[in-house]
Amino acid sequence: MILAKHEFGFNFYEDETSFEKIKGCKNYPEDFYYEIFVLAKSTKNKQIRTECANIIKKQAPEALQLAFKSRKKITTIQDSQSFNKKLITILEYGVLSEDLDLCKLYTLVCKRLTLSLEYRSKEVIELFIETPRLLSQFNGIKELTINTSKQKEGFSNVVNNITQLTSLEKLELEIDYKYIPEELERLVNLKEFILAAPNLVWIPVGITKLKTLKKLEFRGSFSFGNDEPNPNIVNFTWLKELTSLKHLRIGSFTVQDLSNVELPASLKKLELFRLENITALPETLGHLPKLKTLRLSGMRELEHFPASVSEFKTLEVLEVIHLSKLKKVPASFIFGPNIKCLLGFHTEFMPYGETPVTKLKRIDFTHPELLSFVLDNALSFTNLKEIEINCDAPKRRSAHTLSAFKKLKNLKYRLAHHLEWVLEGVHECKKLEDVLIFGIYDATNAKMTNADVANFPQAFSRIEHLQTLKVHRAKALVLNTDYLPIKTDSLTITDIKVIEPGVEDFEVNHIKVIDTPITALQKFYSVIRAKKMKLGDENRVKNEILDFDNFKDPENIKNFIFNSNVKGLDKALKALCNLQTLTIDFNKDNAEQNNGLTAYTHHNLKNLTIKNFNGDTSVIKLLLEHTPHLEFLEIYDCVGLADLPKVTLNKLKTLKLFYSDDIQSIENLTVPNIELFKVLFCDNFGYNAMVTASHWKTLKFLWLEHISKDLETYPETIADLNLDTFFIDGFLTKRQIPKWIGRMKSLRVLGIEQFYCPLPEELAELTQLKIMSIRGCDFTEQVSDKFKNLNLEDLIYRYSKFNGNNMKSSKFYALAGNKILKEDFDNRDEKYNLYC
Repeated sequence: MILAKHEFGFNFYEDETSFEKIKGCKNYPEDFYYEIFVLAKSTKNKQIRTECANIIKKQAPEALQLAFKSRKKITTIQDSQSFNKKLITILEYGVLSEDLDLCKLYTLVCKRLTLSLEYRSKEVIELFIETPRLLSQFNGIKELTINTSKQKEGFSNVVNNITQLTSLEKLELEIDYKYIPEELERLVNLKEFILAAPNLVWIPVGITKLKTLKKLEFRGSFSFGNDEPNPNIVNFTWLKELTSLKHLRIGSFTVQDLSNVELPASLKKLELFRLENITALPETLGHLPKLKTLRLSGMRELEHFPASVSEFKTLEVLEVIHLSKLKKVPASFIFGPNIKCLLGFHTEFMPYGETPVTKLKRIDFTHPELLSFVLDNALSFTNLKEIEINCDAPKRRSAHTLSAFKKLKNLKYRLAHHLEWVLEGVHECKKLEDVLIFGIYDATNAKMTNADVANFPQAFSRIEHLQTLKVHRAKALVLNTDYLPIKTDSLTITDIKVIEPGVEDFEVNHIKVIDTPITALQKFYSVIRAKKMKLGDENRVKNEILDFDNFKDPENIKNFIFNSNVKGLDKALKALCNLQTLTIDFNKDNAEQNNGLTAYTHHNLKNLTIKNFNGDTSVIKLLLEHTPHLEFLEIYDCVGLADLPKVTLNKLKTLKLFYSDDIQSIENLTVPNIELFKVLFCDNFGYNAMVTASHWKTLKFLWLEHISKDLETYPETIADLNLDTFFIDGFLTKRQIPKWIGRMKSLRVLGIEQFYCPLPEELAELTQLKIMSIRGCDFTEQVSDKFKNLNLEDLIYRYSKFNGNNMKSSKFYALAGNKILKEDFDNRDEKYNLYC
């Protein structure tokens, strides 16, 4: 979408400022009648409205005076319906005045140079049908999109006015008519034309006279739907007249023979698709001197390419998809002198003839014959950097393997039987950085189609160093760690059968294991050297006793999830001496085991998460006393912690209490430097606990969600904190939104959810507020006009009876003001820094 910018920064939302700007200009009011018209029809400032109205009535051109007789006002509300309302108003002005420059009004009010009549409101379409000339009054717009498939028959008269829009640079038509306007040559500035016309019966001569056209997309069906290809258009010889064309895309026609079509020599990109009956492509295809990209798809009857394709000199990208009868192609074509990328899907062609030394950098092997050919001629493919093997093994072994491709950097390898020989010597590819090994998933049958492939390629064990190795979606695969590269920066293993620890040491910087069990964790830890490990839920072996004395280089481990026998925790903290982040996942059903914690002091630990604890509070007290430098503490889904222990954590900055219903008191905890406190789904966290939190004067971020339902009000002492962010919710309660929030002058972000009460007008005093989020609320009274004084950068809402669709806009207009409402609240945590 092309946006229009006003030379003087005119913005009718800022009526007073805009009015003063144009009044200060030299040729006021003569050069600003349209701006004055817009202000007269939109401003709520009576003085400005009167002054502007007088100018229009007494001085403005007749076209504006006629339009001014309409009682329609220009809305200044911005909601999901506001654009259509503005457009309807502009069209009604045009109905009264045929000389009115609707483009000028449109750009001032809607700030666009693009117009779409695809799925506009019924009222918009009816106005165009009743007065077809309205479209011609938009001359000046740069882009126009029209879809007639859901419009009334009378809409064809609107389409005929397209030729009056001589300023158009892009035109997109999806029409179900037999004819399109004749005089298209009047569009002297048109650079891009997208035409979808399943019923079109002939091509107007005007198309051939579009001398500035750079891109043409001509489809015989609509983009979506099950339209049959257009059977009427079979002559494409007119294409040669488009002498400036750079990009041509043609598809969905029943034409059979294009051999006599001469394409424009200016073409750089050619795409032919869904020509299901085609048997012959243009004979001169290979003579296009500038063509760099050729994409061919959906040609089920095409058996061969024209001989001229062997003469391509400039082609860099070739894609052939669903050409089922194509069996042989000249090697000099698909591996031409400048080919860099070759993609062939559902097309099993075989190259023939002399194979030149090619610049090809990427290739995807989708059938074994092509893989055999390239390996047999490996010396011609010295520039290959990316290879994807996505096929079964060839029936015979070639003289070369992947080791012949010395520039290889990226390899994707689909597991298949009898294909391991292709990888022999892969360690000789010294530039190899990234490897992906994967299985094939058949979405139709919802199963793995190579489920019986069990062997991990042993050839990878000789690779000295990889940056990334990913192994995933191979349900039968058994991975022995002895087959892994000697060193890998990042190793990810997902959804395979099992990992079996070998006997050889292997080194990774970062390992992640998901949905894959490890047969022996103790043995695994004794052979792996890693800085960061995440072994996933499949390896929660709570009854296995780990011997931390036999870990491989435990001092390298910075992050650890402890979910085995808790009695070994003292050894863990001693051996993992540089540990910075620790998650202790207790066995909730074994309280006696949970009491076996450590008395070893760990000075480096900064982040601690305690999950599923079910024991004595004194145990947690002991643990916290021996981790004195904690900066982050999360207590998650724990039982038996009615009172947090009496302990001082001088460096703690973040405290989270999640899904721990027993927690009632935090008064014993001393946290002199706490900055962030979040409570989520703690059903007994009530008034007294919040009073304690309100005394933590260093708090900047306070989030209270799904706390005690018995809580009737929030302690007012919270208002004395210098919070940056405050979030509360009233889910299934009768709590009110506190009026005292209006006193919190430090707030930058305020979040309120699921309250069913008035929005206190005291909150309108938060003029420093930048972000306000409202979710699931139903305000029982109209929002006060005082909220117009807010200076929000973003107002975010979702699922609130507040969005203009199920409540009169006047009820929330004061809050929405002139800001654009952000309906999509899914990414509020990251985008608006609301998550802690």
